[in-house]
Amino acid sequence: MSSYLVLARKYRPRTFPEVIGQDVVTGVLEGALREGRLGHAYLFCGPRGTGKTTLARIFAKCLNCEKGPTASPCGTCERCLGAEASSEVDVIELDAASHTGIDTIRELRDEAIYAPMRARTKVYIIDEVHMLSKGAFNALLKILEEPPAHVCFLFATTEPHKVLDTILSRCQILRLSPLSLECIVARLDEVFASEGVSAEAGVTTELAYAARGGMRDALSQADKLLALAGDEPTLADLRRLGGEGGAREAQELLDHVENADRAALLRGLAAFHGDENELVDRLLEVLRIATVLAHCGAETPLVSLAGEERQSALARGERLGPERLELWMSELVRARERMRVLPSQERTLLELCLLDLSRSETTMPLSELVERLRALESFAAHPDGPRSDDGGFAPARPAPTPPGTPTPARPRPKPRTAEAPAVSPLPPAGAPAPPAEDRAEILPQPPPTPAPSPLASLWEPFLSELSRKHGALANVLRSRGGAASWREVESGVVHMELEDLQPDEDKLTGDRSNQRTCARVLSRLAGRALDFRLVSEAAGSRKTSGKAAAAAPKKDAFTHRVSDLFGGTIEDL
Repeated sequence: MSSYLVLARKYRPRTFPEVIGQDVVTGVLEGALREGRLGHAYLFCGPRGTGKTTLARIFAKCLNCEKGPTASPCGTCERCLGAEASSEVDVIELDAASHTGIDTIRELRDEAIYAPMRARTKVYIIDEVHMLSKGAFNALLKILEEPPAHVCFLFATTEPHKVLDTILSRCQILRLSPLSLECIVARLDEVFASEGVSAEAGVTTELAYAARGGMRDALSQADKLLALAGDEPTLADLRRLGGEGGAREAQELLDHVENADRAALLRGLAAFHGDENELVDRLLEVLRIATVLAHCGAETPLVSLAGEERQSALARGERLGPERLELWMSELVRARERMRVLPSQERTLLELCLLDLSRSETTMPLSELVERLRALESFAAHPDGPRSDDGGFAPARPAPTPPGTPTPARPRPKPRTAEAPAVSPLPPAGAPAPPAEDRAEILPQPPPTPAPSPLASLWEPFLSELSRKHGALANVLRSRGGAASWREVESGVVHMELEDLQPDEDKLTGDRSNQRTCARVLSRLAGRALDFRLVSEAAGSRKTSGKAAAAAPKKDAFTHRVSDLFGGTIEDL
């Protein structure tokens, strides 16, 4: 069997200074060791490949070093050598993904009460702790509440939200963040230099892009690349691995979308067959960087790109604008969700999404659409008006008055008199018709619409207030009356006319106590004292005779409104 050790294991950090990109977490652990503030349980959580288990192992070695506890273990004592070789009997590692049951945790709990055999502290490292069953968590809870002095629990998980709150509250939670692009690139350069690899410029950057913040993923991808291309890998070799490392190809696809070159777009997508989900993630990352630069400017520290790559992303952000970039990102997110629902149609769904984005009218920003509508309205109002510089329509403006030209005075309107208006004589036969403006003056004008009663605005609040304690009365007033059915006939007296009341409704509205209740509610809303009177007409009060009475349908306000609206006739009620 080959003795080759993969890069991710060969270059795994062995001390805190070797851990990159997690300064806060390493600072907390080093401070706890230095000040003697050691907890009995720590939870390391974060994305995959960011150093959770590695930090747990380093911390366990620091606890048991013969020169410790210390933040700088010697690496030469029996305890340090045993920890690095994974042969230390007092450092117990457990994979919760394959030991989820309660029996395993009960056995762990029973063994934890015994003192360590050789080391200072008995350390339990439980990886993927969120995979434990609820019963296993409950069995673990008791020993976390009252742990022995010689025990330390180190948990690691990628999904802390699945861990019971009672467990979380008894641990010190250390959150690891994804590694930045610069950290991964610098580490890959060091590894390649140590391995004697001479890579083409840009290879480590592409590998760092594909890792998405995980150092282990970057080293695993580098192992695969070196197995394919040897000690001198190129970008072409990286493309041969698949779409995972194609940041430049993703940018070229976005260029095709931006230029509406659909044929080149479809040809470019063919290179990513089978890696559609990775491609969507890459496109989203490229667009996010361009959006951040468009909003925050070229010097923002929120983007880790530098040099030509930063300038290229900034230029894209300036060309498309933040609004269109955000629309593109939203459409790609929706496409990714549809790809999860229909995994057999991933390529087709992605093609449809990108082809749709290549049509500029489908992702037009709202501000641009508003400007076009305003220009169209201006043209409709002034069809002969001037055009704007870009060929659009500009609203017509009055010509400027030369200086020194007196402004003509407007004719003063003649005062109206109380006399009846004179009737214009009819034009003689054969005379030409007057202009449209004159005809508009000759034709009688409709009477002005009366202003709405100030009580109309109180109708809905009145019914809402009344229905709190007198729901039946409010329902009758709503169905048999309306905002137009009440009026103030004299100062402080409001009449409301109700039609076609049934006997029980007539009795309800005729009750003086109910009318006084209505008066109190209306007075409170109007801010002044009002007397409220209901003028009702019962359904049987009208007298009809013979067949006419039998044939006449009952009058219902709502039904008649519907009939008038649709031009129908009421046959029966």
